[in-house]
Amino acid sequence: MNTTFTLKKLVTHPYFSMFCVLTLLFILPQYGAMPMMFASAGILTACVAAVPEQFRTRNGSLTMAICLVTAMWVGAAIISVLSLLGEIQG
Repeated sequence: MNTTFTLKKLVTHPYFSMFCVLTLLFILPQYGAMPMMFASAGILTACVAAVPEQFRTRNGSLTMAICLVTAMWVGAAIISVLSLLGEIQG
């Protein structure tokens, strides 16, 4: 019996998505925009890294998924910088 713990097992577990949705909807909003952006980007990055076959296009490319992950991290960085500069309350 294989009892190793892998990222793929975590991401494909049915309770993982429920935990992510509940965390993003009910727990993180009280802490502001920065934790929500970083959590969203981190979860998407983990999913793309663990199960890339679900994010491939019809011709087998991961370009769109990688662009989306990059855009999420850039958005999180911009929100962080603006929040640290005091431009937004987050």
